[in-house]
Amino acid sequence: CDTCQQALPGDCPVVYADRAGYSRQWHPACFVCCRCAEPLVDLIYFWKSGAAWCGRHYCESLRPRCAGCDEIIFSEDYQQVEGLAWHNKHFACLECETLLLGKPFTLAKASLLCTTCSQSRV
Repeated sequence: CDTCQQALPGDCPVVYADRAGYSRQWHPACFVCCRCAEPLVDLIYFWKSGAAWCGRHYCESLRPRCAGCDEIIFSEDYQQVEGLAWHNKHFACLECETLLLGKPFTLAKASLLCTTCSQSRV
């Protein structure tokens, strides 16, 4: 098995991944996403940098994911703060929903707050 390095008995099912080449084989339980360890046997998988990826993490390796809506951001025009990204339309205060583009804000536990709402939380 390519993951656990244990033998693959002839009477056990084996996973072959076309994109990896038929020289690589896995126990079904060992064929998992390299980022989250989600089993991939019955899912569409992606092959990148010599490893299998689930769809969610493969997409995240190519484009950022919006912290506001949890969707992939395809536009080049988005906001990024401390490793998190937002579509411009989701770059808003969690409490009052005021758009924060060009305005002061605070970031607390991955949540955006305008200065008014941030001060009222204290």
